[in-house]
Amino acid sequence: MLRFIAISLPRQSPPVGKSLQGLDLVHRSLRTSLLRRVSCRFASELQRPTKSGYPERLLIYHAGTGKTVFIGCLKLTTIFLFSFSCLILAPSFYYAPDKPNWAAALAIAGGAVPMVFVAYTTAPFVCYVHLRLPIFARQSREQLFKWARKIPSSTEIDLTTVQSFGRPRVSRMKISDLRTTNARLGVANLAKRPQSSGTEIKRPWWRSKPQGLFYVGNDRARSREPSVWRKVLETIKGS
Repeated sequence: MLRFIAISLPRQSPPVGKSLQGLDLVHRSLRTSLLRRVSCRFASELQRPTKSGYPERLLIYHAGTGKTVFIGCLKLTTIFLFSFSCLILAPSFYYAPDKPNWAAALAIAGGAVPMVFVAYTTAPFVCYVHLRLPIFARQSREQLFKWARKIPSSTEIDLTTVQSFGRPRVSRMKISDLRTTNARLGVANLAKRPQSSGTEIKRPWWRSKPQGLFYVGNDRARSREPSVWRKVLETIKGS
């Protein structure tokens, strides 16, 4: 009977102070282990060797986002103006009884002149220039400047222009393929050297002609290494 009573009696819960003390010990141990893990991971990150300082395609010239967007929007605006002149104005003038016959042709010409002028003057505009770096020149800035003091003329360079519908167009060539020029009344300052007949690459009839004229301004401050572009320009002028 006494045994049954002892078994049926409820167990007493531990004091609240002891339970809080145990939770505090668990919290301290977890915090200590977490700090150890963070410190060890931070130390390993510091000891880990750094990656290459520069990408394979280094941005050495940036014309600016504002100029690039403005020229792209300007080209699109002239295209829409020409379409409006051909599809809306010209038919309305042609079928109007009080308009002469040449009014429709004049409307088409009025929409075509701005489009042709903008396309002609802004075609050489270069918004980006990327230079392809060798592996050793990507390691540090010192290695980059050491290599840039005498850049090989066989180094590849990418010049990005803006097409008629605002799409970018990348022209890849060697530095030796470029020369300075004053074509189109100063609109272009760089030109691609003409290739011999035996080295020309055949292209499909539907593809546009490769870009041959370029205009690169003086906006180098936005690029990652603006001084490299000066070295490239000196190499182009000396070749």
